[in-house]
Amino acid sequence: FQMVDSTIQLQGGHIQVAAEGFLQNPSIRLFISEPQQVEEKLAQVPGIVYAPLVTYQGMAYSSETASGVLINGVDPEREPEISIIARQIVDGSYLSRDGHDNEVVLGDGLAKRLDLRVGERMVLMANALDNNLASAAFRVAGIFRTVSPQFDKTFVFIHVHEAQAFVGYDGAVTGFSVRLPQDADLEQTKTRIQEALHGMPLEVKTWKDRNPLLVISLQTFEAFIFLFIIIVFAAIAFSIINSFLMVIYERIREIGVMMALGVHPRKIRALLFWETLFLAAVGSVIGFAVAAVVVGYFRHFGLDLSAISGALGKFGISAVVYPGLVLSDVVIGLLLINILVSLAVIYPAIKASRFNVVDAINFA
Repeated sequence: FQMVDSTIQLQGGHIQVAAEGFLQNPSIRLFISEPQQVEEKLAQVPGIVYAPLVTYQGMAYSSETASGVLINGVDPEREPEISIIARQIVDGSYLSRDGHDNEVVLGDGLAKRLDLRVGERMVLMANALDNNLASAAFRVAGIFRTVSPQFDKTFVFIHVHEAQAFVGYDGAVTGFSVRLPQDADLEQTKTRIQEALHGMPLEVKTWKDRNPLLVISLQTFEAFIFLFIIIVFAAIAFSIINSFLMVIYERIREIGVMMALGVHPRKIRALLFWETLFLAAVGSVIGFAVAAVVVGYFRHFGLDLSAISGALGKFGISAVVYPGLVLSDVVIGLLLINILVSLAVIYPAIKASRFNVVDAINFA
């Protein structure tokens, strides 16, 4: 879930609207020339929040060195509703709303690479629409830190109108970032936006469309978890069968006496079956209670995985993980374990009901 949240919060929201072809080939010559019309159409789609975005590649220079960056022009009033950058500032402040001071916000990884601090100047350069090289000096207003070190080394944020003037856009933008409510249907909302923008040379893509490798990774992870569950539950099943066979062999004389007193084999099977279900129910309740306490503790305080934070950061996962319980997964798990226990006891119960009475009573 953290991988998906990081992608949504750092890379343009749930959905992006851009000029046709821009998301495959982000060129400054692919832009939305009339963003007001697009905003009017997006305003017709209920429940969404959107903000304009101007993005292009460039270079960042300090007095020490230079680095390739992705320059993002954003609206400081609206962008915080889309991304988490404004809430991830670790030094300085986010872009001011007036935007008349050539401010820039950059990641701590890039700040370290360029040896920059809050209040110092840096130079941004990019190709303009007239094929000339545009450059301007910006003052570092703030430094942010996210869960992705690569993001922190690559992205810089400036005011949207400064980004437009920088490359020669006359009020144009490269796209709109759209964020949805937590319970909104992604594909259904995408369809509504496409219908609202029908006839305009624009493309609408969800985070899944923009990140196919992430989708494949999630599908692979889900398949791995499913396989892992099968292996674990199979091991549990064999353990249960073995345990109940041992229990039955310890009760052979008891079962023999019951059969000698006229108890039907069917009732012996039912007795063992209901004993098993009772034990499974008690074990499920205790297991769920322990799991809830453990998960609740780490959900509040977090599970520190800083020892492998470098590897986690590449996947957009924080060094401190906050696990949670998904009700549907808990219910499915409880049902599966009880079904598994019920199936596992069938063989031991049948075997117990077929004991020879005399041999069972005389069993030492």
